[in-house]
Amino acid sequence: MKAYSKDSLEWRLAAQYFFHGEYKESLKYYRKYFERLKLLGKIPQGDQDVIGYAYLQNGYKKEAEYWFNEQIRLSQEAIKLRRYYSTSVHFSDNAYIDLASVFACRGEKEKALELLRMFDRYPVISKSMLDDIEKYSPMFNSIRNEPEFQEIVKRWEAKYQSEHERVRKWLVEQGKK
Repeated sequence: MKAYSKDSLEWRLAAQYFFHGEYKESLKYYRKYFERLKLLGKIPQGDQDVIGYAYLQNGYKKEAEYWFNEQIRLSQEAIKLRRYYSTSVHFSDNAYIDLASVFACRGEKEKALELLRMFDRYPVISKSMLDDIEKYSPMFNSIRNEPEFQEIVKRWEAKYQSEHERVRKWLVEQGKK
């Protein structure tokens, strides 16, 4: 059986439409993506939050809640069992970030900020994840202007810059740069 991943056309189209605010088109492709995964017997650990958001933006509150609740269940399970999804800082999917996005969408700002504070304990964050949270993901629009959110993002930016500089120096020492 062929593996089906985020390299799929449906996922790529859904994400492109999602980040351009075209939620009707995004939902169409997210549905196809999840239907295909279901046929393959696979459940992604992330992305339930974004399909929930796409449903919500299209007026489907019941469906949005279903997907948000699925994201909460999967994220909490990953955190409890310390799965890679709950410890990764190099990809856009992380259990703490996905949980925070759900609570931010629901208007539960304190819960969202608490989860971001918990994620803050990691020593580094990828630039793509940082940019997604700080600038692009509509999931965090409700808290993006909160002073604490901005403080957390500043700390993440400093961590990223520190790691970037460390790697740059190492590359120079190795004669690679």
